[in-house]
Amino acid sequence: MKRSQPQLLGAIIDQMLTMAERDPQSRSSYIQGLWPKVVGTHIAAYTTKVRLEGGVLHVYISSASLKEQLGYGRALITQKINELLDEPTLDDVLIH
Repeated sequence: MKRSQPQLLGAIIDQMLTMAERDPQSRSSYIQGLWPKVVGTHIAAYTTKVRLEGGVLHVYISSASLKEQLGYGRALITQKINELLDEPTLDDVLIH
């Protein structure tokens, strides 16, 4: 598409980010990047896999005792991630 008017680089980046927010794969990758910020690096070190499926974040943890502890804080984790996203994207977090 040819444009007759030049655009500022900042405006182009904003357009790209807006388009990426609508893409489910981009949203999933972004939420995966938030996981260490929400739970901390120590817990993130025991995390083997994070994936978003629908409105549910599936988190795979290699430590059984840590799974148990995180299971009690699922509502708080969901709330923190939704706050970082500025919108209610997640319905629940499942710890596997």
